[in-house]
Amino acid sequence: MSHSEGPLTHQLVQDFLHQHPDFLLAHPYLLLELNLYSDTQGAPNLALLQQRTLREQNQQLQKQIAQMVAHAQENEQIYRLFSECQRRLWQCQDVSALTELLSQELTQLPNVNHCQLVNLSDDSEQARAVNALRHSRLKDSNGYQGRLNQAERTGLVEDEQCQSFALYTLGDKDNPQAVLLFASHCADHFAPGNGSLFVSELVSSLQLRLQHLA
Repeated sequence: MSHSEGPLTHQLVQDFLHQHPDFLLAHPYLLLELNLYSDTQGAPNLALLQQRTLREQNQQLQKQIAQMVAHAQENEQIYRLFSECQRRLWQCQDVSALTELLSQELTQLPNVNHCQLVNLSDDSEQARAVNALRHSRLKDSNGYQGRLNQAERTGLVEDEQCQSFALYTLGDKDNPQAVLLFASHCADHFAPGNGSLFVSELVSSLQLRLQHLA
């Protein structure tokens, strides 16, 4: 079927009804010719159909709002934890106390199961594992977020359930003093492209505190 301006399409009909929402009310006889039957529901009432559509849209909107609120609450929790940690790190009088503080405070972050300040000068399996990552994953950057293969995870953390990791070097880029290590059981918690505003500020404060403690 066609009209003077070209073939009549579903989109044209849809656009017309959007522009004239009262068209069916002005021409109620058309409803008698339309196929509004459903195999499962029989002949529906148009008002009920509209109500159901609006209800579904409202439920979707409420779900989106709930997700936004949850995300905002999580960000607020993260901000408070990082702020408190930054405040308290200046009370630490040695690296050991600093390491304990980071582990206690930052493992309260959502989906963070492990946090540790790794001294790269230590002669330990963990320090050697982190140093290896510094020459691979951290070769061109002072931070890495993502997954690691089995060989890279060996000796890194004792918790074998950790699936994703975040590492940040502290100190001179070519010869860092330490690495701040995070690990999560969630495989997608730490991923390339994730924001790092809060942790970047913490890293800067940590670097200053380590210089004072050196």
